[in-house]
Amino acid sequence: MNTDALGESDRRRHATGARRAAQAPRLPRDWRTRLPDPETYYRARVEKLGARRSNGWAQGRCPFHDDRNASLSVRLDGERGHWRCFAGCDHGDLVSFHMRLSSLNFVEAVRDLLGGVHDRRT
Repeated sequence: MNTDALGESDRRRHATGARRAAQAPRLPRDWRTRLPDPETYYRARVEKLGARRSNGWAQGRCPFHDDRNASLSVRLDGERGHWRCFAGCDHGDLVSFHMRLSSLNFVEAVRDLLGGVHDRRT
């Protein structure tokens, strides 16, 4: 990027962003294919997760609020592991579920799911 055309504040922002990018270890390129199996992950973390239905979804108690009934649906098929709480608390994929459950940011949550692995390339 040509920094000659940037103002002083833009130059500082560009330099700071470049330093952050250089310091933060990257995730492996194949991180999505290395995520845990959604069924194994959700069965260990969702209370009273029922049997898989023919459409690949199962219901259980949502861990994000006081839940007496099974308001959480999780997709046990596929690599993304989608989930939705029908009590209205949220929805997303396996990574967003883990982010919310463990209070981690995206990169930390993915690394945690992969067992602490990161890309060692510089």
